[in-house]
Amino acid sequence: MTSGRANQTIVLEDGRRLGFAEFGAPGGRPVFHFHGSAASRLERPPSEPMLVDADVRFISVDRPGHGLSDFQPARRLIDWPDDVRQLADHLALERFWVEGYSAGGPYALACARLLPERVIAGALVSSAAPMDRPGALSGLPLPNMILAASSRWLPWLVRLVRRVMRRSMTGDIERSVRRLMSSIPDVDKEILYESRNAEVFGEAIREGLRPGSRGVTLDDVLIHRDWGFDLGGLEPRIDIWQGTADVNVPPAAAGFLSDAIPGARMTMVPGEGHFFVFERWRDILTQLVDGTDGAVPPR
Repeated sequence: MTSGRANQTIVLEDGRRLGFAEFGAPGGRPVFHFHGSAASRLERPPSEPMLVDADVRFISVDRPGHGLSDFQPARRLIDWPDDVRQLADHLALERFWVEGYSAGGPYALACARLLPERVIAGALVSSAAPMDRPGALSGLPLPNMILAASSRWLPWLVRLVRRVMRRSMTGDIERSVRRLMSSIPDVDKEILYESRNAEVFGEAIREGLRPGSRGVTLDDVLIHRDWGFDLGGLEPRIDIWQGTADVNVPPAAAGFLSDAIPGARMTMVPGEGHFFVFERWRDILTQLVDGTDGAVPPR
């Protein structure tokens, strides 16, 4: 069940609606969260008391065409920071942290690059990396490889895949999650099949796809093509979190980001897959907002 702050919108300068949700401490340290592929503002830590205890105001934002946010034709990844700027102004937040999970990682980096005077620091969790790097498709399972390649060269195929995915996310949430995730590694199943995690994950995906699949399709295309900014020009501190057993985004992607981003701090999580974030939210957010640099505690 989501809180009463989960269904908020503002109207941007160009007339589009931007949807967002807030969880945790209302007066806490503001962290803008950018969700993974096909998800929405409902992607968040399963434990709101944890956020309150960590003094984090977790602000999760729908990208255009996801959830409550209007579709934005011909948008670019580098357009996103201006949406975030307007939301931060609306919330009277002069400075803030950014964090991106999976496909949300490039959006966190875009904010760090284009809003350096406002972004205190950023975190990337199981983050996508530029797909024009050498060997970008290496290590991906065949379905992920097909989606990545299609996003670069055959967008019509991506639209088909996302339409099928949207139809599959009907009925019982836990059953839908199990069907959607049937081919993922056991280490990820162990996390996602836990009832509370499945509920949050399923809600986030269902809401992301609720308005249709074109926003999700364009998102796929944008993160797999040129991002439009230089990673070497980043000023805020960037934390990188990566599971060593991740197959959705292989560890080589995190290695590339770590090498390309000045001063990046890498935390490798041994034996964990793509969805370890559900068990590590406290560690990730605490390191981000406190600026700490420590070892990975046991689960």
